[in-house]
Amino acid sequence: MTEEPDPPEVFATLDDEYARDILVATTTDRLSANELSEECDMSRPTVSRRVTRLVEQGFLEEYTHVDPGGRHYSEYEARLERVEVLLQAEGFDVSIDVRPDPADRITTIFEEMRGD
Repeated sequence: MTEEPDPPEVFATLDDEYARDILVATTTDRLSANELSEECDMSRPTVSRRVTRLVEQGFLEEYTHVDPGGRHYSEYEARLERVEVLLQAEGFDVSIDVRPDPADRITTIFEEMRGD
């Protein structure tokens, strides 16, 4: 993640059982909102609210597709790998590790092969 995480926001998000369920469900597979609703046993509005928050914080990646009928739909995949919390005299320091975007990984591999 490029911007500094806000500890209270991170704590609030990870304290939310629905958000945690979505992250776990999307760790190995990309899932649509409908699939998340079924997999996590929650309503579509609940999925929508949590997904929006997780995407905004960089914990979840959204991939938009167009079906054969021309309708758009999204699938989601967890990017969050690790959260580290340090207690310091000034307060909490939170660092977050996320999986790099697949396109960025390919670019990095290509640049390393070229010697850039």
